Amino acid sequence: MYNIRYTELAEADLAELFQLIYEDKPMSAIEYIDKLDIFITLLEDNPYMGIECKQKKIDKDCRVLVYENYLIFYIVKQEEIVIIRILNAHNSYTDKIH
Repeated sequence: MYNIRYTELAEADLAELFQLIYEDKPMSAIEYIDKLDIFITLLEDNPYMGIECKQKKIDKDCRVLVYENYLIFYIVKQEEIVIIRILNAHNSYTDKIH
């Protein structure tokens, strides 16, 4: 089993997503973030379930997992999954993956 860790950018992405939903539907924001967290937790046992970033034309050694309208970018390390960004799939994201 892998441990999951979020970068500061990924934590900021989550906070921004939460705030965006919260402005219109406060209870939905809590539910959505909880469901997203449960989905990300699947990576603990299935770290390679996302596709390689190169398949999304991103020149970085990472993987991407799709959750509804969001792309979860992550790196698989020895016993750790590092969530590097959580971005809206409808926006330009190729320049935001570092």
